[in-house]
Amino acid sequence: MGAAGFGVLWALLGVFARAFAMAGGVGLVLGGAIFSGDFPALLLYALLFSVGGACGGAALGLGLRERRKAAVLVLMGAVGFLFGSFIVVGLFFLSFFAGAGYGLLEVVSAAAMGLVLGAALSLALPSWRGTAVLALMGLVGFGLGGVIVAASQGFPVQPSGFPLWQSAAFGAIEGLIGGASLGAALGYLERRRLVAERRPRVR
Repeated sequence: MGAAGFGVLWALLGVFARAFAMAGGVGLVLGGAIFSGDFPALLLYALLFSVGGACGGAALGLGLRERRKAAVLVLMGAVGFLFGSFIVVGLFFLSFFAGAGYGLLEVVSAAAMGLVLGAALSLALPSWRGTAVLALMGLVGFGLGGVIVAASQGFPVQPSGFPLWQSAAFGAIEGLIGGASLGAALGYLERRRLVAERRPRVR
C-alpha cells in the first residue's frame, strides 16, 4: 500500500511540474514562492505537500494493526514531506552554484526526501534500529527511483516538456520504488517486533 500511496503522490507531482517530480514539482514551485515573496502560494504549497505526505503515511499505516501507530504514520508523513520539501528547495538552489543539471538534481533530491521521510516515519516505531532501517531504505529506494527516471531521460541539464501521461509515469515509477522500499522496511520491522514479543522471557 505504501508503494501505491507514494506512487500516486509522485505521479501528481510529475504532472504538476511537467518535468521531474522533486526538482520541478517541489524545488522549482516551492522555491519560486519563497524567493518571490508569494506567501499565499507558499502556504498553499505547504498545505498541499503536508496533505500529500499524510496520504503516503496513511497508505503505509493500512498494513498495521495498531491505530495509534497508523495515526503517527499519517502525522509524520505530513511533517516529513513538508520538512523534506524545504531541503529539496535548498538543493535546488545549490545546484545552480554547483552547475548540476536537472537529472542529477532529481536523484539527489529524491534520495534526500526519502531519507527525511524514512526518519520521520520511524517515529511510529520508536527504536534506533527502526530509524536507521527506514531512513536508509527511504534514501536507497527513492534515490534508486530518481536514478532510473533520470537515466531514462539521459540525465538532462534542463527539464524537457513531456506529455502529461509521460510525466505522470516518470513520477509514479520514482514514487512506487521509494514507497515499496519504505513499506518493505516497515513490514520487516513489524515482523521482528512481533517475533520478539512472542519469545518467552527468561528471568
